[in-house]
Amino acid sequence: MIAPTGYSISDYGEMIVCEPRMSTYVEALKQAVTPGCTVIDIGAGFGVFALLACKFGAESVVAIETDSSIELLHELAQANGFTDRITIVRDLSTNFTPEKKADVIISDLRGTVPLYESHIPTIMDARERLLADGGKLLPQRDNLRIAMVHAADAYRPAAAPWSPSKFGIDLSAGRRFAINDSSKEYLKPDTFVSDPVELTTLDYRTISDPNIDCTVELTASHDSEANGLLIWFDAEIADGLTYSNCPGEPELVYGQMFLPLSEPIQFKRGETMRARIRAMLLGADYTWNWDCEVRDPGTGAVRHTFRQSTFLREVHVPAELQNGSNLRVPEKTAQMDIDRDFLDLVGEGRSLGDIAEALSKKHTAQLPTVEQALDHVANIMRRY
Repeated sequence: MIAPTGYSISDYGEMIVCEPRMSTYVEALKQAVTPGCTVIDIGAGFGVFALLACKFGAESVVAIETDSSIELLHELAQANGFTDRITIVRDLSTNFTPEKKADVIISDLRGTVPLYESHIPTIMDARERLLADGGKLLPQRDNLRIAMVHAADAYRPAAAPWSPSKFGIDLSAGRRFAINDSSKEYLKPDTFVSDPVELTTLDYRTISDPNIDCTVELTASHDSEANGLLIWFDAEIADGLTYSNCPGEPELVYGQMFLPLSEPIQFKRGETMRARIRAMLLGADYTWNWDCEVRDPGTGAVRHTFRQSTFLREVHVPAELQNGSNLRVPEKTAQMDIDRDFLDLVGEGRSLGDIAEALSKKHTAQLPTVEQALDHVANIMRRY
């Protein structure tokens, strides 16, 4: 499992004051915690849910976080009198095995949408290995929603920089990459071209697949131009405790996901778009695909077809793509020799300074100074 993207302390502070998200989570946690229970907080940040779980009566709490922000919890636990009840684990939850399974697992591992990095596999693993029979998962479900929108500002990065330039140079080749890039937006209901429809439901109590492949029909609610698709989610943290990042609701830290269309399309009221939305977890994050088809309402003939993917937002170099092929026969490099020698020296009781000096002497061409060697070994250590 790949470590998730980290946040700063200020980022976590923004989450604490994000309403109604925070109050909904707190009320759900308060209802779930019973005297003497065990709680696991996954993606704990600096541990605000862990502290609250103790306040609500949990006997023991495990706060799991890969980022260095978790180190602040030592100080916060002492300040709040919970040092004896909180265990801090700076690692992935998938690497953690508890002495006792949890009665409650709480997390918020979403990005702009819940299909984000290793969120779903992490929850699937936690549900199977870390949660006691009859235990509670917070959140328990997210409903993804989608609508056609017209959002000029959101669409501008996919179009304006690549239009005829006032500087007299042709940049149009860049547009095919930009038009396949998603963005985080805070749109308003007046951008809707269609009424929203449900895309899919992610029920964390039963989910078994981190990917989605859904087809929806979106019907124009009025005459308008559409230039993108907007995706958001309605969160159900516990029974009756919900919030949403839908346009028109209070702005939350998540925003909404905007997927631009290859070309803006003019719709008349009642005309429809058929959209197939796929999100596939590949390595550390998701690749999103949106295939859209618009037919003439009179003749049924296809008048617009788009095949778009966030895979196409990158400039892919064939030689680099081959690095991930199971058929490739890799060749040993000088960099690999340095890393191998470093790992061989670890465990001999030497300091990083001594190891760096030894590497600099052996690999003079690549590491001509001890300072450069020390920077290199420090970077290797960060991987572990």
